[in-house]
Amino acid sequence: MTAQPRRILIVEDQRLIAADLASTLEKLGYAVVGSVARGEEAVRAAVDLAPDLILMDIRLRGEMDGIQAAAAIRKRLDAPLVFLTAYVDEDTIARARETSPSGYLVKPFNERELRATIEMALSKYETDQLLVEERASRRAAEEFRLLVDCVQDYSIVMLDPLGRVASWNKGARRIKGYSAEEILGKPFSVFYPQDQIDAGVPQAVLAAAVRDDRTDGEGWRVRKDGSTYWASVVVTAIHDDAGRLHGFGEVTRDLTERTRVEARRRLLDRITVAMAGSLEMATTLQQGARILVDEVADWCLVDLADDEGRLEQAAAAHADRDKDARAHELARALAPPAAAGVTPDHGALRVFVTGRAELHASISDPAECARLLATERVEVIRELGACSVMCVPLRFRGKVVGVLSLVRGTPEKPPYGEADLVFAEEVAQRVAIAVDNARLYDRAQAAIQARDEFLQIAAHELKTPLTPLQLQLEMLARSLEVADAQQGQLSSRLMKATEKLAVAARQTTRLTRLVENLLDVSRITAGRVALDLEPLDVGELVRDVVERFRGQARSAGSEISLHAEASFEGRWDRLRVEQILSCLLSNAIKYGRGAPIEVDFRERNGSAVISVSDRGIGIDPASLGRIFGRFERAVSSRHFGGLGLGLFIARQLAEAHHGTIVAESQLGTGSKFTVVLPAAPPPDAPRDAAAP
Repeated sequence: MTAQPRRILIVEDQRLIAADLASTLEKLGYAVVGSVARGEEAVRAAVDLAPDLILMDIRLRGEMDGIQAAAAIRKRLDAPLVFLTAYVDEDTIARARETSPSGYLVKPFNERELRATIEMALSKYETDQLLVEERASRRAAEEFRLLVDCVQDYSIVMLDPLGRVASWNKGARRIKGYSAEEILGKPFSVFYPQDQIDAGVPQAVLAAAVRDDRTDGEGWRVRKDGSTYWASVVVTAIHDDAGRLHGFGEVTRDLTERTRVEARRRLLDRITVAMAGSLEMATTLQQGARILVDEVADWCLVDLADDEGRLEQAAAAHADRDKDARAHELARALAPPAAAGVTPDHGALRVFVTGRAELHASISDPAECARLLATERVEVIRELGACSVMCVPLRFRGKVVGVLSLVRGTPEKPPYGEADLVFAEEVAQRVAIAVDNARLYDRAQAAIQARDEFLQIAAHELKTPLTPLQLQLEMLARSLEVADAQQGQLSSRLMKATEKLAVAARQTTRLTRLVENLLDVSRITAGRVALDLEPLDVGELVRDVVERFRGQARSAGSEISLHAEASFEGRWDRLRVEQILSCLLSNAIKYGRGAPIEVDFRERNGSAVISVSDRGIGIDPASLGRIFGRFERAVSSRHFGGLGLGLFIARQLAEAHHGTIVAESQLGTGSKFTVVLPAAPPPDAPRDAAAP
């Protein structure tokens, strides 16, 4: 079953930009469920349509801007939201951040940036949803465990009216450390730190319970061994039937672990967000490693399996950044896995082979740590420090793809325990997902590069024989012209040869144009489109191109009418603008059914606006979103030739000038294509790039 496309709501108050964005999204395989221009409309549309993602322009006309609209939507709907903005000032970003967006796109942006931002926003949202579900599941499991083992988890103590311990349960012994024989008859103030005893806190708690029947709160308490823990305590005054104070009930719960778990969950969220921020593997893993050494380790190593199944360094970090380089040296010295059929005794290599995590809580000898990490660089281990080590597998899709090693290097810090190992395995799961995503991205990029290289090579190979063929045809044509001039009249046989020669010349010209289109596609996808910006009167250029196409249009039964301003000067690439106009006029003649064609040119807000309209077969509205894609067609290739590259190239060339091109059409009534080109493209417009 084919997956349904992600449904996207567009909020953009500039109609042309919104239409362009909608067509781009549909070309990329997304479904545009709506496009609105005002903040109030955006709130209603978001609630009614429940999109998978919202693209929101920050600057909207009306009473409600994009940030206000986003805040209103957040109160009603849980959906990822990406801001579109041409303004990146600190105040705007600070306001936008309060709505917890899933990403930002700074205008202008290209298709790759749009897709990457959308996919990362959706991925982050889905990851957050999984984490919410995971937390809910864990809470349910924790509540069930508490129900079964409540006596062990709660200290339930009876106090006499003077506050002395009168009863003791197993939970009290586990939490506070005293046996019943040791504590019965002792004042309950022994559970408080000395500074609170000096301040009279225990007596105040009992007095509040007598006054209000019960009192509760959280605070530090002291165990028998002198260690402290964070506790939730409820003290209830107990009266007999006559209303006399019989004593107090004290229920205590140790919240230290819960506090620690909540802090680790926040850390997991931080790691997940950091690793979802990039699809470049080295960057992703190094960011994750840096967070880990800032929070739970003194240094760490991430080792991944190569294509031959050997472990290689992928990332290394040390809490002391001056020692980062030494940690990297250690990772580069990692030994290869054991021979087939032989499992290492312990450590990272054994974890890689067996897929089972290992905890080495206490290490006193650097050489022992070196064996765990499969390295002979004992002096580096000694310099980095090693007192406790965890090695956990990076497992995804049922396969171990690497090992994460976390090391505590100083005896002042407590050794790793079982809870730390569970946490490390959760981290490893997220790292493995990030590794898999990065590898899939790398493979996709490699496939795209191979395809583009093939297009480029194929186009060059096709062009090589075409050039001499065109020259030979031109020489033959000139020879016939000379013969005609010398004889005064061509024989019927020569006349037929002349006609066939003209057909061959037209076909080679058409084939040359198709090959040039393939070359342009390879240049565009490789980011090597060259713009030769120069002063240009675009009005004069429009008139020249129209005059050149009049003969071709008349041959197809169409007349071209031109409505143009006298002149408008700016900086454009003449050949590339001419290429855009030629594509639009060629399409209008091809699909215009012999009806009139209108070309309109005018200046608007410092940009050249050129539209080409025909009254031909038109385009199905469902196809408008994809006609600007590579090899995309809105009609059958049986009836109309071409590779489906013209409009793709035209849009890319317009965007290279930081302009736009959009289409409007209805079946049977014709089409209108509008190009908007700024008179002065920004300095970062591509130019002087090397053509292949």
